[in-house]
Amino acid sequence: MTMLSRSQDLLTYQTPLDKISDREVGGKAWNLFRLRHFGFPVPPWCVLSSRVFDNALARPRVVIEKIVDRVDFTDAPALEEAASRIKEIIFDSPFQVAEILNPALADLFPSRAFLSIRSSVVGEDSSDHSFAGQMDSFLNVPKSNIEDAVRSVWASAFSSRALVYRKRKGINLTRVSTAVIVQEMVQALSAGVLFTRDPESKEKKLVISAAYGLGEGVVADKVESDTYRVDWDGSAISRDVPVKTSRIAINPSERGGTRLEPVPVEMSARPVLNDSRLEQLRALGIKAEAAFGVPQDVEWAFDDQGKLFILQSRPIVFTQCVAAAVDVRIWDNSNIIESYPGLTLPLTFSFARGAYESTFRNEALSFLLFKKHLQRRFPIFNNMIGLLDGRVYYNLRNWYEMLSYLPGFNKHKRSWDEMIGIAQTTEFPEGRLSPINRLYALAMAGWKVLALRRTAKKFFARFGRAYTQVEHLDLSAATESELADIYESFTAELAEHWHLTLDNDFSAMTYYAWLKKLCASPRLSKYPNLCHDLLCGESGVESVAPIRSLVALAEMVGQDPSYRALIGHHDEREVWQKIQAQPEHSALRAGLERHLRMFGDRGLEDLKLDSPSLREQPELLVSLVRSYLHSGLTAAGMERREQEIRIQAEKFVARNLTSPVKRLLFCFVLRNARRAIANRENMRFARSRVFGVIKRLFRRLGEIFTQKGLLDSPSDIHYLTVDEVLGFIRGTAVTQNLKALVQLRKSEYANFGQRAPQERVQTRGIPYLNGLDRDAVCTDTAKKLRGIGCSSGIAAGAAQVISDPRLATPTHGRILVAKSTDPGWVFLMVSSNGMLVEKGSVLSHTAIIGRELGIPTVVGAKDATKLIPDGARLSINGTTGEAWWQ
Repeated sequence: MTMLSRSQDLLTYQTPLDKISDREVGGKAWNLFRLRHFGFPVPPWCVLSSRVFDNALARPRVVIEKIVDRVDFTDAPALEEAASRIKEIIFDSPFQVAEILNPALADLFPSRAFLSIRSSVVGEDSSDHSFAGQMDSFLNVPKSNIEDAVRSVWASAFSSRALVYRKRKGINLTRVSTAVIVQEMVQALSAGVLFTRDPESKEKKLVISAAYGLGEGVVADKVESDTYRVDWDGSAISRDVPVKTSRIAINPSERGGTRLEPVPVEMSARPVLNDSRLEQLRALGIKAEAAFGVPQDVEWAFDDQGKLFILQSRPIVFTQCVAAAVDVRIWDNSNIIESYPGLTLPLTFSFARGAYESTFRNEALSFLLFKKHLQRRFPIFNNMIGLLDGRVYYNLRNWYEMLSYLPGFNKHKRSWDEMIGIAQTTEFPEGRLSPINRLYALAMAGWKVLALRRTAKKFFARFGRAYTQVEHLDLSAATESELADIYESFTAELAEHWHLTLDNDFSAMTYYAWLKKLCASPRLSKYPNLCHDLLCGESGVESVAPIRSLVALAEMVGQDPSYRALIGHHDEREVWQKIQAQPEHSALRAGLERHLRMFGDRGLEDLKLDSPSLREQPELLVSLVRSYLHSGLTAAGMERREQEIRIQAEKFVARNLTSPVKRLLFCFVLRNARRAIANRENMRFARSRVFGVIKRLFRRLGEIFTQKGLLDSPSDIHYLTVDEVLGFIRGTAVTQNLKALVQLRKSEYANFGQRAPQERVQTRGIPYLNGLDRDAVCTDTAKKLRGIGCSSGIAAGAAQVISDPRLATPTHGRILVAKSTDPGWVFLMVSSNGMLVEKGSVLSHTAIIGRELGIPTVVGAKDATKLIPDGARLSINGTTGEAWWQ
């Protein structure tokens, strides 16, 4: 058939796009022509233009308008009767459709082909109006029945549902015009719908519904269908695969049409789409959005030969619920739960929130030459973390928006997720920078990575000066105003340079990603967990130094019978007093005081201001020394265990990396990865010291407030925020009855303690109006779990499931199982054979300490504390991340 011109009533898929207008062919057909123009696989079709519809209804339109004008839209029967009368008028029209269609059908379609007949309304499938489901379609139509199908499509423009749709949308009720698509049927074995964005949250995630048979079953919700959610980069796929009992299939009779038939039993529980077809759809969806420039709703089908076709594509019309998705927040407690496990009181949260705000704002500004653009986005820094049911969460969208200003963040986002322990991907509003700022940010990123050593030196020098000024202050005689002054000057000085810790984190993320990539090369990939083993045994990590000090103290006690007898007494306070008072214990007293002087701010939950440090309760040090005395650990043994793992990995690299250039590059990356990770832990130790100072300040303020009758107990100050405490001192408080405020919050926290919020929470609007309780825990009769292996080796032993480290006793040879850990757990870690933790990442504290101690470690093992019974025989593989028990 020769190519038809634009002026004719029938246009075919061969007609060039520049010869067509959307007014002639309608929205759906216009998109088909564009799909073919962009190179997508679309079944052959032709279009009966809207001009034919307009001509056919030229005379009866006046009558139709009168019918519609008189109808009562609140009277459903009357509306149905009006639609029926209009359909009769259209079928009685003398206009001959066959005269236009028949000459082309033989040339376009095989003689025995069955066709689909669909509307293409002018103005349909726009970003404002989809008309989805408002017009009739007819599938598997034989050529002999095409005219009736076309008239039925025309009549559906005035169906009751189409009239109601247009009325609600404010579209003229009678000035509708529609083209009709005549397309070859695809003998679909599977079909469905693909959204290039989540239609509810607008996340950059493909949502695919798939069913056996024709796509009508999915579109019309007539059959069971699978749902797949696929990240744009294909890194994560979630599958909801129900049992499928029915499908829409082509009716094999000459009359055509479709029929509902059962799905064969052997196929019913099987996923409709395998990984290969999901990948085809992912690529097709991304290409479609790029071609059209807006998120797309795509109907697709795989035929009996496995070939993929697009049947139509239109913009996703985001409804009011998606407009509200601007206020959707994603909360995740990955990694941060290490610092703030369980309930976190208002004083701690308010201090931490302010620290996050100033630190990350200053870091973001350090990447920019012209800072005005980012200053308009400062509100994102106010809400980096949130407090839900008394638990601290990352506000992920704000994190990702902030980080998106970093050069190449989209490429390295997975590395950041891995470092922080984020398991699921999240869509986020990306930051945009001017070309000059982008160039400057790129240069700054390179400088920060190369200046790793200088950054650490600068940080510790400035931190040392600030900390020295307050470390030995006698706060016992200070007034409340003096304490407020000390707090404000100390935190202000820290805020000026604390963002350097993020420079180091950026370098750690970068060098770790490079090291991991180098270890995955063909010559080195034969060594499982090579990357992690090379990072084991790094010297100068202050998080491990307290352990070595405690082990040394335990060795001192073990070598002296009188010390052993003294430490064995169960009343720690009495033991501490004897050590302080009796001259014969001077050597032990000196050792304990040295430990307190150096590590007195490190303890369980040391970033919670309400958790006492060893400085405040030094008798706790007695129980720690007693635990290490019975652990059998020695300083030499610890050093040997760590170094053996590291040396073995280094020898493997030396044997397999023979090129001098490659070895030089590898050593450079490894050296800096080790340095950055060690710096990260040491900077976290500095943070513990800061919190130690803040604890002492507010503990003293609590005492003063209690003495003056403002609080019932010094510890009640932890139920107030920093601003409330300082505001009361400065005269800017909005509530003067602090006791009543504390009682209200105690009551709230008592309720919070009975709840179990989810690890990841999505909220819409006001977060506290959303349900936050945890989903039901999954059960696994196979008694197996898989997490992330981050310190190699296989360990076995009885499971020690720990919910509260205060009640736990170090037990040599067990596998520590916990929701999360913090630096204060180290005394439990060192006595364990291995660690299995629900949260964490390959660069989390748990992982780093596990590598430093040479203990097989698995993190990210969901629900481990609920699935594994205490005392069960447990084995873990720190290389593969597997865990199994009996």
